[in-house]
Amino acid sequence: MEKVPVKTLKKIEDDIKNNDLGKARDRLHGLISTYPDELELRRKLGDIYFSLKYPSMAGRYWYLEENKTPEMIKACAAFEQSEGNDPFRISRALKFKGSPEKIQKLQLVQGYSPIQDKVKEKLVEEPTETLGDKLVTIGCISILVLTFCFTLIGIITIIRWIF
Repeated sequence: MEKVPVKTLKKIEDDIKNNDLGKARDRLHGLISTYPDELELRRKLGDIYFSLKYPSMAGRYWYLEENKTPEMIKACAAFEQSEGNDPFRISRALKFKGSPEKIQKLQLVQGYSPIQDKVKEKLVEEPTETLGDKLVTIGCISILVLTFCFTLIGIITIIRWIF
């Protein structure tokens, strides 16, 4: 948490004290996208979602917590269930953009979930380009080529009308 601006953390704490959990939640989302390796931010966000009565969302952000309380374990189980107990869907829903080394070093609580180890493996493995990713790329390039062709045809047609 050394990298995270103290000023922003203070604002988050003030928002929580003033019971403005929505604003604190939004600030934490921004910090997590900026500092993805700071897992303590995820824990705070999970606490806020739990206070807002969203246990599966709390479980999403508590999932990478090493020392889980019984409430955290229940919330993580609710999150797993909301994702169909599918390790691939769970790992994508976690939206962890930090370094894989951070995940490898985690000592997660053993025994509460058989899916947890598979999710950890999915988070650590290198992302592979899927057929869908290739189709999106090909589609975007096709749209650009068609736009260029239609623009060129339009320009030629206008020039023929004028001359």
